[in-house]
Amino acid sequence: MIKTILFLHCGAELYGADYVLLNLVRHLDPQRFRAIVILPYEGPLVAELKRLRATCLLHDLPVLRRSCLTPLGLLRFVWQILVTVLFVFRLCRRERVDIIHTNTAAIWVGGWVAALRRIPHIWQIMELVEKPRLVAKLMNAMVALFSTRVFCISNAVREHFTRNWPGQSAKFETLYHGVDLDVYNPATVSGRDVRAQLRVTPETVVVLYASRFSAWKGQEVLAAAARLALAEAPAALPLRFVFLGSCYRGQEQYEAELRALLQSIPATEGKVSVHGFQPNLPEWLAAADMLVLPSKSPEPNATVVIAAMAMRLPVIGTAIGGTVETVVQGQTGLLIPPDDPRALADAILQLAADRVRREALGRAGRARVEEVFSLENYGQRVMAAYES
Repeated sequence: MIKTILFLHCGAELYGADYVLLNLVRHLDPQRFRAIVILPYEGPLVAELKRLRATCLLHDLPVLRRSCLTPLGLLRFVWQILVTVLFVFRLCRRERVDIIHTNTAAIWVGGWVAALRRIPHIWQIMELVEKPRLVAKLMNAMVALFSTRVFCISNAVREHFTRNWPGQSAKFETLYHGVDLDVYNPATVSGRDVRAQLRVTPETVVVLYASRFSAWKGQEVLAAAARLALAEAPAALPLRFVFLGSCYRGQEQYEAELRALLQSIPATEGKVSVHGFQPNLPEWLAAADMLVLPSKSPEPNATVVIAAMAMRLPVIGTAIGGTVETVVQGQTGLLIPPDDPRALADAILQLAADRVRREALGRAGRARVEEVFSLENYGQRVMAAYES
């Protein structure tokens, strides 16, 4: 008998959490499972899911974001919850949903509806929220109390969520996600066209940021580090800083602030550039010489870091959260303190000046992804949970 799985997700782009969901649906055995996915708005993820023949529905899901932490935002959030609980409850009854799978800790209605319907609720946790503390505690409580089983994308996430709920810890397990090694394959993907688009010389060292622009991702820290590195790099070591990404809706100020910071750097023409979301991420990674993820708060376990390592890129990340489980200091990349432009600039200059070391770190990174971050293992573990 085919089981119907209802997925609830907080976005519709193709960033890390979106990519994880897409790969999970891709791995579902159609002889055993049917996928229905609810997304909050239209986006590129919708088309990708439809290619996999998943049923994709758009509904204004109540996603807990900073915009909810105002009186008006809270009222809207509560109203969305009431409407969505009714919508999901009726959908589960009509489609005979067997399991609800919530793909983020920022959506709570899946757990409530599963409890009302008395069906299993799988929770995939991809956040590590520490502040505001009240929000973090509420999120932890919801996940602990309204889940059947919880998959955490790193040990850091699992420890964060079980710290205040040790009696529920048996529900929680670490399950590393991965990337498609055929898609992220440096042997078959070329960055030639991207480098031509950027108009960089073969000698130019391209430093890449590829993530959301948000309060905690640290894009302004990289901007400050770029100022230092560009001022200190010798003329024989041309650097190019490339920022890929976009903001959550309503948080466009972070990109505006980044652009203002970059424009304040003297003589940056041809040395820094900001681009939106790029669907051909493997080609951008192939065009780069290193990836930087300067998160100021603990990173759960960024998919882009795994993707970069799969493409044999050294990674510079902050030594907090799940990043320390992915990047091995001195073997696959460099780990630095958070919110430290000086340390970041030094790490960039260090790798930029040593191509041999960059290549060695990149090779070790690819080997680590092949060994630890298996997409096949991820899919099989989740399907086994659906059938248990």
